[in-house]
Amino acid sequence: MGDVRLSAHVVLVPMAPGRDEEFAQMLEEFRAAGEVGVYRGDFAIAWEGYAGFYELLSRMKAGGYPTPEIVPMDSYFIEEEGRILGELYIRHRLSPRLEQIGGHIGYKVRPSCRNRGVATVALSLALKQLAGMGVKKALVTCNTNNGASAKVIEKCRGVRISDALLQDGVERRYWIATTPATT
Repeated sequence: MGDVRLSAHVVLVPMAPGRDEEFAQMLEEFRAAGEVGVYRGDFAIAWEGYAGFYELLSRMKAGGYPTPEIVPMDSYFIEEEGRILGELYIRHRLSPRLEQIGGHIGYKVRPSCRNRGVATVALSLALKQLAGMGVKKALVTCNTNNGASAKVIEKCRGVRISDALLQDGVERRYWIATTPATT
């Protein structure tokens, strides 16, 4: 089936300069779907173009920028055969804020690429990377209104723990072992 073929070729590719046009196309998809909240706060610079967004992510990589509580993180495009399907961030450790919202892994998939297993494969790949970094279990969160993301997390063996009550809603929180259970 087409969905299986697509998800079998999904890879994480480190973000790099020069992806401006492709990134703009993805932004346009989010904008057309009315999903302008996918980039907010410091990340809102994405709406101004990829160059500035990439510069921000590059400065955030080591942690401590733009604020001291930012933890080291890696930024990836979720791709299939060179096409950007979405983004994924791997945070090397948790801050008090990330323990409530965000967790170790954050991801977004452009609207035209959803419901094909893309996010599930991307999350699985990120879990393997965290395992390689020595992180035994990852915290992954999603807004309680985001049932699709909750299903992705649960497909990847996420175990729901207490929700985080935030000013603007409720965040579901899950722990996921970064390596498959051995029996």
